Amino acid sequence: MSTASSPDESYRPSVLVVGARGIPDVEGGAEKNAEMLFPIIAASGFRVVVLGLHGIIRDGSFRGVELRSAPNRRILNTDKLFYYLYALSVARSLKPDIVHLQGLGASLFLWAYKLMGTRVVVRYGSVDYLGPKWGLIGRLGFLAAEYQTRFADAVIAVAPALARRLGARGVHETVHLIPNALDEPPPASEAWREAAGGDDAPFILMVGRVSAPKNIHRVIEGFRLFRERTGRDVRLLIAGGYQDEPYGREIYALRGEDVRLLGYCTRAQLEGLYRRCELFINSSVYEGSSNAVLEAISRDCPLILSGIPENRDFGLPDQVYFNPLDPAAIAESIAAALADPDRFRAPPSDFLRWSDVAAKTIAIYHSLLGTARG
Repeated sequence: MSTASSPDESYRPSVLVVGARGIPDVEGGAEKNAEMLFPIIAASGFRVVVLGLHGIIRDGSFRGVELRSAPNRRILNTDKLFYYLYALSVARSLKPDIVHLQGLGASLFLWAYKLMGTRVVVRYGSVDYLGPKWGLIGRLGFLAAEYQTRFADAVIAVAPALARRLGARGVHETVHLIPNALDEPPPASEAWREAAGGDDAPFILMVGRVSAPKNIHRVIEGFRLFRERTGRDVRLLIAGGYQDEPYGREIYALRGEDVRLLGYCTRAQLEGLYRRCELFINSSVYEGSSNAVLEAISRDCPLILSGIPENRDFGLPDQVYFNPLDPAAIAESIAAALADPDRFRAPPSDFLRWSDVAAKTIAIYHSLLGTARG
């Protein structure tokens, strides 16, 4: 493969992306980021290869991005460990100019990429492993990955709180703050109706996989307390994949006519849900720069958010935030937002677009390759 300084005008610097299970239309923050970001980077002149998982990758390319799949094998009750090991063999074969790791877990073998002599960029998107899902081995693995970020050529923190977390661990000079961005909403469709049950009853919306960091159980408690206090006939719809694990079973047991679990929803279905909802709620206790929050903002949804540092980094007015550990506070926030929704909308002009995120990422790539442009 040619070097970055090659006089060959046909040379395209190459980027191998590891850590997104697949694109397009795959649930997850790393996946949404990859879907929106890397086609723009590919169009700018880079060869971009996204390595996903077999069964989730459904084609050989997407909008100029090459797609490859790793065998879907489970080791230690996870499909990610084999995937990360397989990614090393792909990197050894491709010899990319840059390996872009889409999350903290993907950084577990960062040391091995550095031994290959590869430039490494890490996207630091969240600290979900602080939740109860991960056992001791899982947490130690994430902590080892987090420690290795100091050896990366560049680290992209998606929220100031995450950049501060890295700083507290001694990672400073290589950290770049690049939040996620707003979408350009596609035309509305009626695909949402099937997901929502086919009727026009008013609803409040949550979006995200059914997992403990999303704090769904307290929202359900606060929502039902709100209904009890006000008698308001509104439902809570939760759009996100469900896994048969303890927390998922707990939430499944709480469902009813007033609380519906929609499961995984396509982008087209989510589009209509955002446009139709009375209110959007993010109640996470651990988060990054939430794509779901940004999707809600870009659709002009009234919204309330848990008052964690990563959500406060959006810089919204105080009334938008609530204590995620207090169902009564959640009930009060729901009531306030439904009573005066305009006070709970965010101006889209305050946020990046994906073209901005791509430009900032491309600038990092050029600086690492010694091909910075004037």
